Amino acid sequence: MGIEWLEPVPLDFSQQWPAETLGASIERNGDELPDLRGARIALIGVPEQRAAAHDVADSVRRALYPLYGGPWDLRVVDLGNLRPGRDRVDTLVAVEELALEVLKYGCIPVFMGAGSDWPLGVYRAYGKMEQTINACLINSRISLGDDYSLPDRSNLLAHLLTHKPFHLFHLSHLAHQSYFVPQSALDLAEKMHLEVHRVGEMQPIHRAEPWLRDADMAIVHNAAVRAADAPAQHEANPNGLSGESFCALLRFAGFSDKLSSLCLTDFVGSRDLDGQNAHLWAQGLWYFIDGVAGRVADFPLRPKSENLKFTVLLPDDQGEMVFYKSPYSLRWWVEVPNNPSENARHQLVPCSMEDYELAQSGSIPNVWWRIVRRGL
Repeated sequence: MGIEWLEPVPLDFSQQWPAETLGASIERNGDELPDLRGARIALIGVPEQRAAAHDVADSVRRALYPLYGGPWDLRVVDLGNLRPGRDRVDTLVAVEELALEVLKYGCIPVFMGAGSDWPLGVYRAYGKMEQTINACLINSRISLGDDYSLPDRSNLLAHLLTHKPFHLFHLSHLAHQSYFVPQSALDLAEKMHLEVHRVGEMQPIHRAEPWLRDADMAIVHNAAVRAADAPAQHEANPNGLSGESFCALLRFAGFSDKLSSLCLTDFVGSRDLDGQNAHLWAQGLWYFIDGVAGRVADFPLRPKSENLKFTVLLPDDQGEMVFYKSPYSLRWWVEVPNNPSENARHQLVPCSMEDYELAQSGSIPNVWWRIVRRGL
């Protein structure tokens, strides 16, 4: 693989870690790269464009490695850190090439670092694989700025939506705060059939599970979490997700059989004076690993015929809704009507048991209107 893009994990992480800790089980890029064959998760640090380039990823490692693992049967490898490029374009190319290589092995690349432009490189890797994907962004703001300039935290979403060739089937945006988002941006998101949910709609937090389960790629911005729990932000924000909710969302993402990449972004290392934010990311990664370890090969890995099928007639002779329930995880999906065969991976849309119960009572759940609105 592209070893020229990578710097080994620093030597101080090669110490003898106590038994059962993640540091004792994670295979590190030291004298040689770990073998990706059979690995489930690959950790990769993304540099800042400054002298102390790897402070963020290494601070997260210092908090992650001492944690004790669960009853997991999976391999996690740490590929080290991307070498700082000459500019942001170099970093984008490096992220793209590494993501492509890791994805080809059926391994989940987990990128973590400063900045928020580089997830575009992960998206471009899917394009090289000619795979149409669903993406989920979690951020306090909706980054629909000018896409004519280089990608950054103000326009990442715009770049994802306009990048050619188009390989984005659907996009969900979670946890925005209304006072940070102009109405014109919300109107544009509506016209583009994006699924947008403000932070207040995500309570209780399990309501967000189906939205994350629908994603192939998840991008989680540090700014989505309130500053009391995640102080390493450009602007200290008193509101947002709690640390507990952040960890729950990462577990939902890990447990999804569809999700194949994760990006943790926008960590301002100079503001994490006592390492609190690094510990939050480390604990979030623990929950992500726990989710991946608990996967049960639900849809799209298992055909829908292996699920329990429930048909609900719509009121006023509007047709029917077909729901599926997994006997393995007890999760629910609703079938997309008249879904073209080339989008078979997206023919079932995740939903909740409450959506099924609402349909049974004679009301059409919001998930159905979202499917109809985006013209599937």
